[in-house]
This record gives sequence, structure tokens and C-alpha cells, in this order.
Amino acid sequence: MKIKRQFTYKSFVNLVLIFVIIALYFNFSLYQTAEVRTNSAIKLPIVMYHHFLKDSKAWGKYVISPDEFEMDLVYIKKKGYTTVDMQDLINYVYNDIPLPEKPIMLTFDDGYLSQVEYILPILKKYNCKAIISIVGIYTDTFTESKDTCLSYAYLSWGRIKDLVKSDYIEIQNHSYDLHKIGKRKGVGKKFGETYEKYKQALNNDILYMQNLIEKNVGYRPTTFTYPFGEMSDESETILKDIGFLATLSCAEGVNYITKNKEDLYKLKRCNRPYKINREKFFDRFD
Repeated sequence: MKIKRQFTYKSFVNLVLIFVIIALYFNFSLYQTAEVRTNSAIKLPIVMYHHFLKDSKAWGKYVISPDEFEMDLVYIKKKGYTTVDMQDLINYVYNDIPLPEKPIMLTFDDGYLSQVEYILPILKKYNCKAIISIVGIYTDTFTESKDTCLSYAYLSWGRIKDLVKSDYIEIQNHSYDLHKIGKRKGVGKKFGETYEKYKQALNNDILYMQNLIEKNVGYRPTTFTYPFGEMSDESETILKDIGFLATLSCAEGVNYITKNKEDLYKLKRCNRPYKINREKFFDRFD
């Protein structure tokens, strides 16, 4: 009876030791995996801009002055950042083409004329790149009207065609006419809408915009920029089917890019408003 108890006790101790060893090994493996991902991932902050005006009365959440933007570029250059565009990012993931040591991305939404008239010369001055995501209906409207008032005008197809040839601006798709807040907000799904009807609605707008850009500019965008940042559980699948290799969201945060293609979707961006401390805004990316 005593021998049996000793055997049972020893068996229990051995079993505990085995579990401890397995647990330690498992935790070490997880640590190694996390460490490898952290070391191999490239940190990518993306800054979101909209409109640029000299009139101080217009400055706010989505409007800053050209001078303030220039000081942003001076500061990020001082911090050692190099601007990249979406093609740089895609080339890194798909083709193993290296990114700069400290990349940052500058994105301009909606395609305001001010983004070219005021900002393109500044980009050239500091040798920086940026992405402009255009809205088709705005482009069509201002191509037809030929209105060039910088307070509200958007880029025409002619100006966009010239931009595509530039080394400083990349054009991406921001929908044709999904900048509405009604039954559907952006790319959001309507209540009770079936998947097939939802997919058709997105294709009718976004795929149409892809073809329109290609027809007018000779370039097919690789990236879709979500209007209002609105999306659904199914929107990414539909956008991938259309052929997009990446998407830009409005979720705040910093991105960590590996060679995983999924890292290119739902990229986070930080909106740059007026009257925020420049150092505080950009230093959080460190």
C-alpha cells in the first residue's frame, strides 16, 4: 500500500513537471513569434489631410493653411521620415522592394483644387510624395463647370491626368458618388440589404469609378479610400473582388506592415486638424 502511494505521488509530480515544461515552451514560442513580428514589421504612420486655405476663418478640423502644411513637412523631415505612396507599400509587400528606414504617408481626401494649387509646389520643394483620393462626381462636375474658386473647387480630369505623370502625386479611388449620408452612409450596408444587392450597389459606384479613372487618366487605382471611413463586414471582400490591393480607413492609429498582404487593408490614418500642437501630433508616431 505504501509503495502504491509513493508511485502515485511520484507520478503526480512528474505529470506536474511535464505540464510546467510544456507551458514554458509554449510561452517562449509565443514570445519568439511576437518578437519576430515586432522586429520584422515596419511602422507606418499615415496622415490624413483634406482642404488647404489661406483664410483663417475657414480653418478647422478638416482645413489647415498651406503654411502650416509646409511646417509639417519641415518637422517630419527633421525627424528623419521619408514619404512613401501606396505603390511603394505594395511593391514592398508583393515584390520585396525595400521601404525607407522611417516611412510616413501623406493622404489628401476628396480631390480639392487647393491640394494642387497650394500644396504641390510645397511637395516639390521638399521632395515629398502624397496620395490624392478623388470623388468622381466632384471631378465630373468641376470638369464641366470649369469653376476654379479655391474655396470650394475640385480637380478636373485634365488636372488629374497631369498629376498622374508627376513624381509627387498618386491618384486613388474615393468612390464616384458615395459621399452621402442617407439610407447608405459611404460604403455602409443598408438595414436589411441582401449581400447581392449590396455588392451590386458597390460595384455600380466603385467599379464604375475605377473604369472612369482608367478611361480619363490611363491609370487604374490600386487602393480604395473609404468615404467617412464607413465599411461593413462584407465590404473588404467586395473591394478585393473589384481588384483593390489596399484600402485606407479613417480609424486612428499607426500601422505595422509585414510581407502579409492583409496588412495593406483597412490601413489606419490620423486626421491632421488645425490648431493642434505639431510636435504632439507627430511625436506620438515615435
